[in-house]
Amino acid sequence: MPSRVVCLIPARNAAADLPRLLSSAATVCDAVVALDDGSTDKTPQILRASPLVARLLTNPVRTDYRGWDDAANRNRLLAAAAELAPEWILSLDADEAIDPSDAAALRDFLATDALPGCAYGFRHVPMRGDPDHYLPRYQWVYRLFAFEPGQRFPDRRLHFVPIPTSIPRSLWVQTTLRIQHYGSLTTERRIARFEKYLEADPDRAYQEDYSNLLYNPTPGELLRWEPRPPDLPVLAAAVGLDAEEAAEDGQREANGDTPPLPDSPAPALSAIVIARNDEATIARTVASVVEQDVPEPFETIVVVSGGDRTAEVVRERFPMVTLIELPRPALPGEARNAGLRAARGKFVSFPGSHVELPPGSLAARLCAHRRGYAMVTGVTENGTHTTAGWASYFLDHTENLPGHGPTVIEGPPAHCSYAREPLLAVGGFPEGVRTAEDTTVNRELVRRGYVAVRDPAIRFVHRSPCRTPRRLVLHHFQRGRGWGRLLLADHRTTGGLLNREVLAVHMVGHLPARLRRIALAVRAADPPLAPHYRRARPLIVAGAVGSWLGLWYEVLRPTRGKGAILWGRPVRTIALLGTSMNGPAIYLLRLDRVANQARAVALPPTLPVTAPDGRRLRLVEALGLDRPDGPPADARDVIGRAVDVEIDDALFLADGVMPSPDTAHTIDLTSCAALRGTVCRGTVDELLRTLRRFGRIRVEGPPALDSPDGAAGATAPAAVAAFVRGQLGLPPAMPVDPATDGETWLP
Repeated sequence: MPSRVVCLIPARNAAADLPRLLSSAATVCDAVVALDDGSTDKTPQILRASPLVARLLTNPVRTDYRGWDDAANRNRLLAAAAELAPEWILSLDADEAIDPSDAAALRDFLATDALPGCAYGFRHVPMRGDPDHYLPRYQWVYRLFAFEPGQRFPDRRLHFVPIPTSIPRSLWVQTTLRIQHYGSLTTERRIARFEKYLEADPDRAYQEDYSNLLYNPTPGELLRWEPRPPDLPVLAAAVGLDAEEAAEDGQREANGDTPPLPDSPAPALSAIVIARNDEATIARTVASVVEQDVPEPFETIVVVSGGDRTAEVVRERFPMVTLIELPRPALPGEARNAGLRAARGKFVSFPGSHVELPPGSLAARLCAHRRGYAMVTGVTENGTHTTAGWASYFLDHTENLPGHGPTVIEGPPAHCSYAREPLLAVGGFPEGVRTAEDTTVNRELVRRGYVAVRDPAIRFVHRSPCRTPRRLVLHHFQRGRGWGRLLLADHRTTGGLLNREVLAVHMVGHLPARLRRIALAVRAADPPLAPHYRRARPLIVAGAVGSWLGLWYEVLRPTRGKGAILWGRPVRTIALLGTSMNGPAIYLLRLDRVANQARAVALPPTLPVTAPDGRRLRLVEALGLDRPDGPPADARDVIGRAVDVEIDDALFLADGVMPSPDTAHTIDLTSCAALRGTVCRGTVDELLRTLRRFGRIRVEGPPALDSPDGAAGATAPAAVAAFVRGQLGLPPAMPVDPATDGETWLP
C-alpha cells in the first residue's frame, strides 16, 4: 500500500460540505493539504480542527468570488504537499466525496496496478434531489497522479484540469472510480453556483455560457445510488467505456462545464433484431422486445432480409420500431452490422428472430452494462421442446443454463450484448460467414482486454430450428464449419495447424471434452433440466459428432494456400540485404501464399537504431553492411526492432545484385540466387523456392527521414515503422505506454 496519499482540497464557504468531504477523504488518503480561499463562514475553523489536515493555507477574507484564482490556489497546495513526501496526489473539491466502496477500490488500485507517470480519471457523478440519488449523465475528471518534485498545474486562472503539465495527455487513463458531486444537489445550490461563476468570470473569458448549471432534472431522470460492485475492474479500458465520450468530457472539465443535456435523451440501449425469412416468428420476437419495461430510454431496430412478408409484418404491427430492409438475403454478420450502423445506444443487444425476451430482461442487461462490463450475457431457457430441440439447447447453451450463477467470464462469452464503442473499434462482425460471426468478435474483444459477465437476472427463451434429428445434425455441422474457420484464422499467418497440440485437442480430445463439459454444466444447473438431458443424450452425441465433422471438413477441404496453413508457413516476412550501385540496400518483403500476394518496401539505410549497448547507430552500421568482412549482426533482430516488425528470414545477397532503393521499382526475386551468406530459420533452397514463386514484385521506395544524415527527431523512427507496417499490409502497432516499461497494459 502506498505510504503517503495526500489529498489537495481548496475550499471557500464550505462549512456545510466539509464534514462529509473530510470523512470521505479519511478512507482514501493519509493526509490533507487544504486552502481556505477567504471564507466568511467557519470553513477555516473546521479545517484547522481536523486531525487529517496536515497543512492549512489561507487567503485574505473577501466577500465574493471576484479575484478567484484557482490555478494559484492549487499550485500553492501542490507545492505545500511536497513537504509531506507524498507518493500520490488526489484533488477533491469541498462539495465532493468518494463512496466507501470506491475508496476501497482506489486504495487497492494504488497498491497494485497504478503506474507512476500516468494521470487517472474518475466519473464525476452529479448528485441530485437528495444524497441518495444522482443524474446518470456523468463526465470525466482527472484528479489522481504520482507525485514528483517540480510538478506544476496549468496557469489558467479558472476551468483547468488539475494534472501537472509534465504528464502528457496521452498518459491520462480513465477508471471506473466515481466522485460524487453535491454542488448542485438542490435548486438553491444550483443558483448559488451559477452566481459564483458570474462573479468569478463576468466577461465570460473562461466559458461562454453558464446557464447549463441551472438544469433542473425531473424525478424520473434520477437513479438511486448503489455501492460499487466488488468485481468491477478499475481500469475503464477493461470494461468498454466510450473513449471518445471520455475525451470530450475531459475537455469539459478543463472548461469548467458539464455535459450538454439534450431535450430528448439518446437511447441507453439499442435492441437489434435480425431476421431472414422469419414471417412466422418475427411478431412474437419483436413484441417481446418493445414491451420491455426499462428504466432508461431504449430503441428497437429490426433488420430484415429475404423474400417473404417479414418486413410487412413488422411495418404493420410495430410502426414505432426502426425497420431496415436489406436488398438481398443477408448472412448474420451483414445484418448485425446494418443494425449497428443505425444504433444510437451506448449498449447494443442482438435478440435474434428465434428469441423471446421475458419481462425485465433488457432492464437487467442494461443494469449489468452500467456496472461497467463491455460484454454481458445471461441464462437461456429452451423454447423447442422436442427431443432434438433439447439436444440442440444443451449443445448451444452449455455455459448459460438456468441455475448457473453470476460470474465474470474468463474468455469469450456466448450470446452477449455489447458496449457499442468497443464493438465498432474491432470493425463490427465478419460478413462472409454463416456461423460464429459473434464468436470472432468476442474473441477479439477479450484479446484486447475487455471483460464479460454472466448475470442470471438476464433471461431469454431460444426457440431452436432443430426440431428433428436430421435438422439437428445439419445445423451443428454448419456450426462446426464455423469453428473450423476460426481455427484456420488462428493459423492464417503462422501456419503449422496440423501440429501435435491441435490434433490432440481438436481431433482426439474434442468430443470427450465437449460431452464431459455439457454433463458438468447440467449438473450445476437447475435440477428440472436433468431428465431432459438424459432423454436427449443420444442426440446430443449426434449433434456433437456433426459439429466435429464440420470442423474438420472446413479445415481439410482443399482451397488455395491451405497446405501452407496446415503444414507450412503461409505468410513470411523476409529481409533482403546487400549492396547496389549506389550503396547499401535493405528491403522487407511480406509474402502471402494463401492470397498469392507479395508486398515489399525499402528501408532507409540511415534509419536511427539503438544498439544493445545503448549506442545510437544508423541501420547500415548496426547491420555491418558498411564493413568489407560481412555483416555479423542478427539482421532479423536488428531490423525487427528498428521497424517493429517480426521477421522470419534474412538473406544477404552478393554485391551489386540489388537495385538502388532510392525510388519505387520492381525486383526479380528469381535473381536472388547468388548468396554470400544467410541468416534464416529454414534452408536456403526452401527460402529461394518461396521467393521464385512470386517472380517480379514492386518495391516501394524508403520513407524520407527528417534529415539526410539520419539525425532525425524523436518521432522519425516511429513514423518510419508506421509507414513500413502500412506498406506491408500489417495493422498499426499496439501503442506502448512509456510508463509500462514496454508492457502493453491497456487494450
